[in-house]
Amino acid sequence: MSKLLSLIPVALLLSTVAFGQNLRKVTTYHDESMTSVKEVYYMTPDSAIVGYYNRYYPTGEREAFAKFVAGKKDSVFTEYYQNGQPRMQVTYVQDQKQGPFRAFHPDGRLLQEGSYEKDQQSNVFKTFYADGKVRKETNFVNGFPEGLVREFYPNGKLKSEITYKNSQQNGPAKTYFDNGNLETEGTYRNGMLEGSYKTYFDNGQLETEVINVAGQRNGTFKSYYRSGKLSTEGSFVSGKMHGPSKAYFENGNLRSMITYRNGQVQGLSQIYYEDGKLKEEGQYSNNGDDRKITTYYPSGNIKTEEQYKNKLRTGNWKTYYDAPGKKVEIAETFNADKLTGERVVYYENGQAKARYTYGKGDGKIVSSKEYYESGKLKSETSYKDGLRFGPYKQYFEDGKVEVLGQHRNNRATGTWKYHNEDGKVYKTRLYRNGEVVEEKEK
Repeated sequence: MSKLLSLIPVALLLSTVAFGQNLRKVTTYHDESMTSVKEVYYMTPDSAIVGYYNRYYPTGEREAFAKFVAGKKDSVFTEYYQNGQPRMQVTYVQDQKQGPFRAFHPDGRLLQEGSYEKDQQSNVFKTFYADGKVRKETNFVNGFPEGLVREFYPNGKLKSEITYKNSQQNGPAKTYFDNGNLETEGTYRNGMLEGSYKTYFDNGQLETEVINVAGQRNGTFKSYYRSGKLSTEGSFVSGKMHGPSKAYFENGNLRSMITYRNGQVQGLSQIYYEDGKLKEEGQYSNNGDDRKITTYYPSGNIKTEEQYKNKLRTGNWKTYYDAPGKKVEIAETFNADKLTGERVVYYENGQAKARYTYGKGDGKIVSSKEYYESGKLKSETSYKDGLRFGPYKQYFEDGKVEVLGQHRNNRATGTWKYHNEDGKVYKTRLYRNGEVVEEKEK
C-alpha cells in the first residue's frame, strides 16, 4: 500500500451538532495499518478545523494540544515532550501569536519566556540555563531586537552586550571572556562596523586593532602577540590592504615586509628567518600576477629561483644545493605552467643524474635517461602521450645491459630479462598489466 495513504485521514461522522454545524471527526495515523494515531480534530463541512485539536507521538503520548475557532488557532497552543512535560506554550488569537510565550526543559524547568504581539516577538525575551540563570536577554519591537541585548555565561558573568536600533546593530558592541576580561569591542552604525574595532587575549592584552568605515577596514591595522609585542602592522583602503605591511617575530626581528596595492602584492617583498637572515625575496607586478622569486637556505645560500607570468609558472626555474657557488640541483623550463624542453637533475658534483625531455606546448614527457654519478648511462625510458610506453633499458656502470623490458600505458608488459655482470640472463619475468604472472630463474 502506498505510503501516501498514511496521510489520508479516516473520517467518522458525528451525529451531534455543535455550534449549529454538522461536525466531522478526523483521525490521522502514523502508520498504514492505522494503529498509531497521529491527530484527532473536528472539521466543518467547509473543511475548517474547530474545537480541540490533539496531536500524538507514534508511541501514543500527546505531542500537541490547541483549540481552533473557524479554522484558526485561538487559545494557548501547547507542545509536549514524550514524558508529558510541556515543551512550549504560546497564546494565539485568530491564528496569530498574541500574548505570553514559554518554552521548557524536559524536566519542566523554564527554558525561555517572552511575549508576542500580532505574530511578532515583543517586549523582553529571556533564555535560561538549566539551573535557572539567565542566558540571554533581548528586548523586541515589532519582531526585531531593540536596545541592549545581553548574553551571559553559565557562571552569570556577562558574555556579550550589543546595542540595536531600528532593527539593526547601532552603537557599542562588546564581548567578554568567561573570566570577565574584554574579548572584542566595536561600534556599529546601521548594521556595519564604524571606527575602531579591537580584539583582546583573555589576559587582557590587545590582540588586534583596525579602523572601519561603513563596514570596511580603512586605515591602520595592528596585531600583537599575547606578550604585548607587535606582530603585524599595515593599512587598509576600502577593505583592501594598501601600502607597506610588516610582520615581526616575537623577538622583535622582522618577519616579512610586503607592499600592497589595492589588495595585491606589488613591488618588492621580503620574508626572513627568525635570526634575521633573508628567506625569500620577490618582485611583483601586474597586480601580483607576474613575479620573480628567490628563496634562500638558512645558511644564506640560494635555494630556488622561480618566475610567474599571469600566475602561471614560466621561464627557467632552478633549484640549488645548500652550498656556495650556486650548485644546480634541478634545472627546468616552463611555458604557461607546463614543463617544456629538458628538465635536468644533477648530482652535487655537477654530473647529470637524470634528463627528462618534454614536448612543446603539451607538457607531456617524451623520454628520460638516468645516469650514474660517473656520468655513465644508467637507464633510458620511452614515453607516449606522457605515459611509459615502449622499450626500457637499464645498464651496469660499465655499460653492459642489466635489464631489458617493455612498458605499455605506464605499466610493465611482456617478458623482462635480467642480466648479471657477465651479460648472461639469470631471471625472466612475464608481466601482464603491470602484474608479474610468471617468473623463472636460470
